[in-house]
Amino acid sequence: MSGPQPVAHWSQLPLAASGRSLVEASAGTGKTWTIAVLYLRLLLEQPLAVEQVVVTTFTDAAAQELRERLRARLRHALWLSENPPASDVPPEDEAWLRARWRDAACLREDRRRLRLALADFDRAPVGTLHGLCQRILAEHPFESGSRFEVGDPTSGQALADELARDAWRVLHQGDGAAAAGIALEDLKLAGFGRQLKQLMAPGVRIDAEGEDLPAVLAALPEDLVSGLRDVVGRVAWFARSNSALRTALTALADCFAGEGGWPKEDHLALIRDQLLDKQVRPEHQAAFLAHPAIAALFGGWPRIEATRFVPLQRFWRAQVEQAQRWRDERLAARGQVTFDEMIRRAHAAIAANPALADALFRDWPVALVDEFQDTDAQQYGILDRLYRDADGAPRGRLVMIGDPKQAIYGFRGGDIHAYRRARGDAGHVLVLGTNHRSSRGYVQAVNQWYAAGGETLGRSGADDVNYRPVEASDRRDGTPYTIGGRVLERPLQVHFHADDPGRQGERRRQALDACANQIAAMLASGQHAIGGRPLEPGDLAVLLPTNRDIASLRARLQARGVPCVGGARDSVFAGDWAFELQLVLSAVLAEEDESALRAALLTRLWGYDLAMLAALDAGSPRWAAVSDRLQRLRHTWRAKGVLALVQQLAVDAAPRLLATPGGERDLTDLRHLGELLQQRSEQGGGARELLAWLGEQRRGDGDEDSGDERQPRIESDARRVQLMSLHKSKGLEFPVVFLPLMWAHEGQSLQAPYLVPLREGGRRAAFDDAAKAIARWEGQDERFRTLYVALTRAIHACHVYALPPERAQAANSQKPKADPERAPLDAMLARVIQAGLQHALPQVAWNDAGWPLVEAQLPRVTSSPPTRVALSEPVATPLRQRLSFSTLISGLRLAATEEAPADDEPTMPGAVIPEPADEPPHPELSTLANVRGTAFGNALHAAFEHRRQDRPLARQHALLIEQLRGFGVRAQDTRLESVVAPLAQRMDGALAAELLPGLRLGEVPAAKQRAEMAFHFALDAARLSRLRAACAANGEPDLVPPLAAERLRGLMTGKIDLVFEHAGVFHVLDYKGNWLGERLSDYRGHGLRAAMDHSHYRMQALLYTVALHRFLRQRLPDYVPAKQLGAYIYMYVRAAGLAPGAGIFVERFSDGLIHAVDAVLAETEAGA
Repeated sequence: MSGPQPVAHWSQLPLAASGRSLVEASAGTGKTWTIAVLYLRLLLEQPLAVEQVVVTTFTDAAAQELRERLRARLRHALWLSENPPASDVPPEDEAWLRARWRDAACLREDRRRLRLALADFDRAPVGTLHGLCQRILAEHPFESGSRFEVGDPTSGQALADELARDAWRVLHQGDGAAAAGIALEDLKLAGFGRQLKQLMAPGVRIDAEGEDLPAVLAALPEDLVSGLRDVVGRVAWFARSNSALRTALTALADCFAGEGGWPKEDHLALIRDQLLDKQVRPEHQAAFLAHPAIAALFGGWPRIEATRFVPLQRFWRAQVEQAQRWRDERLAARGQVTFDEMIRRAHAAIAANPALADALFRDWPVALVDEFQDTDAQQYGILDRLYRDADGAPRGRLVMIGDPKQAIYGFRGGDIHAYRRARGDAGHVLVLGTNHRSSRGYVQAVNQWYAAGGETLGRSGADDVNYRPVEASDRRDGTPYTIGGRVLERPLQVHFHADDPGRQGERRRQALDACANQIAAMLASGQHAIGGRPLEPGDLAVLLPTNRDIASLRARLQARGVPCVGGARDSVFAGDWAFELQLVLSAVLAEEDESALRAALLTRLWGYDLAMLAALDAGSPRWAAVSDRLQRLRHTWRAKGVLALVQQLAVDAAPRLLATPGGERDLTDLRHLGELLQQRSEQGGGARELLAWLGEQRRGDGDEDSGDERQPRIESDARRVQLMSLHKSKGLEFPVVFLPLMWAHEGQSLQAPYLVPLREGGRRAAFDDAAKAIARWEGQDERFRTLYVALTRAIHACHVYALPPERAQAANSQKPKADPERAPLDAMLARVIQAGLQHALPQVAWNDAGWPLVEAQLPRVTSSPPTRVALSEPVATPLRQRLSFSTLISGLRLAATEEAPADDEPTMPGAVIPEPADEPPHPELSTLANVRGTAFGNALHAAFEHRRQDRPLARQHALLIEQLRGFGVRAQDTRLESVVAPLAQRMDGALAAELLPGLRLGEVPAAKQRAEMAFHFALDAARLSRLRAACAANGEPDLVPPLAAERLRGLMTGKIDLVFEHAGVFHVLDYKGNWLGERLSDYRGHGLRAAMDHSHYRMQALLYTVALHRFLRQRLPDYVPAKQLGAYIYMYVRAAGLAPGAGIFVERFSDGLIHAVDAVLAETEAGA
């Protein structure tokens, strides 16, 4: 990375408009402090309000902490402005302020700005990038193509699993054809789901535009296959009969004939590079090359090989497009949005709408973005576009704060290449070079370790991410780490185990045993202290690669009496209780499987031991008790659900478990597992599917995306040893850190597709070996950065467990692992050992006596149990309901499901107007007389919502038939297909009908329309009598019909069919498919008014208009209802456009009525 001009101090970093600045903050160097002081500088040096400075970071928790740090910084600065200096040598930030305030006028102005900033700080846009995108979508729905309500934010993990399962089922329940190179019987759900989720990640591109193999072969000689087989038959030409080149040509001939797949990669390389040496005898090489088939093959090889992965690329692109379509439909139906979707929608809206980017820049001319190394191409694309003008020149000030050495979230979409692009765009860079986290000795130890083991964090050749030596502050000088009263001089402790255990599983077991032994011994010795106080379990943290490792070490520590706790989001499925529960549930489900029952009996949940199990035989009286209990559990599962079964198991096991040190936690984990299983069972599927799902969760040992709901409970005890995954430790600090398994942090086997970074940003899905090699090297580079994160968590000391780097990679292979597969720790160890520096680093201890494998025990401390006090029951509150227009009209019956758009359309309107005797039926009305009812209305709404607005409905018959069939519409006495053409004609006529003078819906641009705009607002003390009185006072005494309830309390919800803007005025439009009769007079004048009143649609329109009024009041500056709130329009599609005014009911409520109704609906309980 090169380009930005270095800046020596935070006070010199340019913050004025039209530029970009970068702050590179190594671990522990005061990044948050620097953000806060730069924020203060911006507010004092620039004419900016807090609402104009965006501050973002990676997580909600970090954003909340950062918000409070910024507020505290402003409060402290204000206090300083009102009080004299407290020290002759003030801190550097205070010194900077005092220097500014030598000018009395500057002091007065700064004090005014600080008071104003604190008064307005709750409006400051401080949060996450996802939250920022959610705000963009919510506040600019027309520009971004969003609904009024973006949707409830949700993690995409569960939805991604659901989409993968559905796509996999469709594949296996279809015709059995997938793509060349993909055998459906080998396409397992776990692998398919993992690949699909990878390809659906933001910024991933799948190129599938290449030629097919048959098309390329068609341009080559027809006898190519027979010619290749002729060459293969000339055995004497080849150096050996089993020559690799001969094998490759045989496989190619079969592949071209459709009788096999492509040759292996190493065989293809022989053809690609035309390598004949040691393959074809020298005397036959000229004849070989002159053979027509070989000449054609070599001549056309680039085009031939380019077709190799096209079927796979097309297959996966089809799968991704299908899954994306399902995702959008399901999120819309559920009223949800994933975090990735927020980013994608905001990026698409800003890229396509320069006016939106300009508007956002006017609101937020400055941004400070923390954890910038974790952004991806789309996130950077949003920021890059906001802070560039239409000509591409920088505008405003974008300050990026991050550390490329801590870019470890590639599996989540974090893209270090986006950081590299951003660094190249920066004009200035401030490098923070003083570590305020760790002790002097530990800072020096880490500096020495990287000087000896290599400062480049990677071996791929990308040498732009390097360790920089840092200085140490005096922050920890007063609290040294001592052993036996002496300060630990070598705080980085490498525990080298020269006697390699051999097998990987045994290596892991011994490392975890040694770690548990050392922790127990340290705590039991009483010799270790920090700042004079004894070392406590809460001072220690163990960082591990996987959740399974965490569960394994936790069991070892508990067995040694060491209190410990799993780290953040440690999946409850990774523990032993999930395994034991799976055994018991399998036995309950398998009625005739005695082996499953015996396995369940040996679990702690059941309580048998080997002696008890051995004593069982067919005639034992215990069998009857076992059988009886099994039947009771089976009945509980069937009658009450899996949660009731797990609760019963927990009750039965409680006496045994509570007698052990971790018993309370064990019971909590059990109940937690029961709740998760119950949640899953309520999503559908039977008991066997639930058991299979439990097995999938147990097998998944991914580090990070288990979700908050899977985090084990009772995890807040700071007095316990912290067990945490490597990735979750980022941003945290611990007095003493243990790293027992960094030697095992090796490359995993990769499966295609591989994601290759693109120069312009984002990643490309590829299947070839070159892409695989790139992925392998990038994977090791990220593991190097993860090792850096792990080593820099410690304050006082870090214990690293190591094995000989030249050890055999497996029991069946004596060859050691090499880059890029080997662990970064091994790569660094090899360099240290090769240079003979093991004992030459002053602050690094090299302990080569082996790992401590003698078990140690921490003495148990008895304490009285805490007093438990029952909480009083909460005071009952009046019932709140979910309300809508339909539930109000139907008597406040609560809807069981979300209402469909046409639920308010009655099947028969009722005869309210006598039919004129002299008016004949209208032929177009009669044509659709045989389709009526709610199903038809819903299909009509869906067709309007999903139609392509650039073409008439007459050219979208497929859409209409899909919607009619999808909603189960039935046509009386005719085929459904015969309805499509007249329906399309009617819909096109309705779109061409004049709604207001000069206004036709078909002429309103798509960007000015928003379909199915959802709304909801709280009702606390609204009363129908007051609502009716407000309407009467404004000339509408009959607008509110008699309803079943006087008091409305709950959540008013609804969806407006269409909101559109015309000439700066916003209108509400509702489509109606109601059948009012076969004469035009039924759809206009008094007939139409009577139909509106009969169905109480004017009250519905009032609710919609008030909802739109509230939205516009929140979103539009200087909103004036009289100018910007338009009419409500009800379009009866059967007649709209058949004659002037037919089928179109247009009216505008008075401003007084809207304000009065808004006030009534906003009333709250007195004192609330």
